[in-house]
This record gives sequence, C-alpha cells and structure tokens, in this order.
Amino acid sequence: MSTYTMTPEVVRVTIVVGVILSIVFYERVQLTTGGAIVPAYLAIAVVRPIAVLVTVGAGYLTHVLVTRVITKRRILYGRRKFEVEVLVGLAIITSCTLSAHFLGRLDPALLAFAGIGFLIPGIIAHDMGRQTPKRTIAAIAITTSILAVFAYVVSSLVSIVPGASTASAALLSSRLGYPRELLLVAVGVSVLVGMFVYDRIGLRSGGFITGAYLALVSPRWADLVFTLVIAVATWFVVVKVLMPRLLLFGRRKVSTMMLVGAVIGWSGELVLAIVTHREYTPWLGLTVATLMVPALIANDAQRQGWQRTIWGTTLVGVGVFAATNLIAVPLELGGLL
Repeated sequence: MSTYTMTPEVVRVTIVVGVILSIVFYERVQLTTGGAIVPAYLAIAVVRPIAVLVTVGAGYLTHVLVTRVITKRRILYGRRKFEVEVLVGLAIITSCTLSAHFLGRLDPALLAFAGIGFLIPGIIAHDMGRQTPKRTIAAIAITTSILAVFAYVVSSLVSIVPGASTASAALLSSRLGYPRELLLVAVGVSVLVGMFVYDRIGLRSGGFITGAYLALVSPRWADLVFTLVIAVATWFVVVKVLMPRLLLFGRRKVSTMMLVGAVIGWSGELVLAIVTHREYTPWLGLTVATLMVPALIANDAQRQGWQRTIWGTTLVGVGVFAATNLIAVPLELGGLL
C-alpha cells in the first residue's frame, strides 16, 4: 500500500498535472514519459531518491530481460509483450521491496531500496522498447524534475495557507474484500487473471490493476456504484463530447481519459463529502486508485463496448477476490497475517 509524505490533495494535484505534462511533452518533443502517471509517481517519491533510482533501474532490467532473453524464446508483440513486461517488472519490484524490508531489520537505511508502484517498472520498460532506454530515461528525468518542483511548491503553499488541510490520507476502511497486506499479491493475480480472460474470451478488464482494487472494495457496494457512475461520466465526456471535436486516439486518448476521470472522480468525491457531511468517502484511504480505476474502465468501454467491459471487469474482479482469499486462508491460519 502506497504511503505519501504529502497530503492527499497535493498528491492528486500532482497526478493531474503530471498527466497534462506528459501529454504536452509528448506532443512537443515526441518522447513518451514511461506512462502518463509515471513522472508524477516518481516526483511524489523524490524524497526517497534511492527508491526512484531502484524503480527506474527495475524498469531497465525488465526491458533487458524481455527484449534480450524472453523474446529470443517466445514470439511477443503488442498487448502480450506489454503483459509480460508488466509481470516481469512486478516480479522485480516485488523482489526489491521484500528484500529491502527484510534487510531493513538489520539496518533501517536499507529500507530505502524498496521500489515505487506496482506496475511502473513494466510501463517504463514498455516505453524503453519503443523509443530506447536513453530517450525514455531522459524524458522521465525532465518531467519528474519539473513535477517534483511543482509538488514541493504546492505542498509548501498548502502548509502556510490558513485553514488548509495538512492531514495525511485516511486509513483504509475495515470492510475489505481481502487483507490489505495482500494487495501486492492481488495485483499480480489481477494481471494473470486479466491475461487469461483476454486470451480465452477476448474481454478487456479495465486495465491491469482494476480487478485487484475492485476486489478490495467489493464488500462496499456504494464504492462499486461510485466507480461505475464516474466511469460512465468519464466515457460520456471523452467519447461523446471531446472525441467528435478533437483528434484523440492511442496514448493521447488514454491520457485524456485519465485526466477527465481524475477531475470527475475527485469532484464526485467532494460532492459526496458535502452531501453526507463527510460520513461517506468513496474508496476510503485510497488516494490515487479512486481517480484512475474509473478512467481505465471507461477507456476499455470505448474500445469494446460497455457490456463486454462489465463482463470482463466482473470476471477478473471475482477471480482476484476468490484467489486472494484462498491465499489468505493458510496465511491467517499460520499467523502470518
């Protein structure tokens, strides 16, 4: 579970500005930044420079393993290659993080070698394969530096504004679909189940992480309804309003989905907070996923239609819920959770 040194509001503003910066950077210099949200994630964690370097290094190692080892033995292209990059990157960053936590018991300074994000190394590796590692790292370095300065300035301003909230993110709700300690496992399962569902019946499931997060919040039906409403609203704005007027496709369309989804999701959360007098907060304790998951669902709905997207998302979510809870049973019996 990600923890941030900045307030949730600053984190979200940085994510939104990061998406905009990634779009502008790509349009101006034709270089991708390792994914629309990667620079923002790294900028937020810039106070942990070793972790940033470990994450980018994991992305490069993923690129090397996939392009120089795996593709020599298997034919990989398109979506399947991206899936393999995500899986390999997830395995590497998980190994780094687990090793850092284990070694951190001997020396707390070694905790700095824990990575950032679940899918970031795989996304970075994917862009390295498209435009070379050197160009990708340069793009990431430039955009991350800009966003780090932006986040620092905004965070400093928030800290001195009278009445501004400086509270950290709320704790996760006690009603979860599986133990929070297994979120990383659930993400891995989500990628695998999503690959299986797409390979067997051709259904997309709202991105690699959506199944993991939907399974996590599944006991709270209001959260699922909120996600669907925001996803539909995002789809409507992008597909029915923006796409007929603007040239949106590929990376530009995905980034626009994320930007619109983040704005609508955050606005919806604020409205609900006012209406319910803060008695209900959708996706309580989750800062970024609340904004990203509806956008990912909306993006797949634009590609394959709502019926297929709902089926695909449901199948993967249920699969993740079942598999993760099966994994949790022996761990709980053994006192490991």
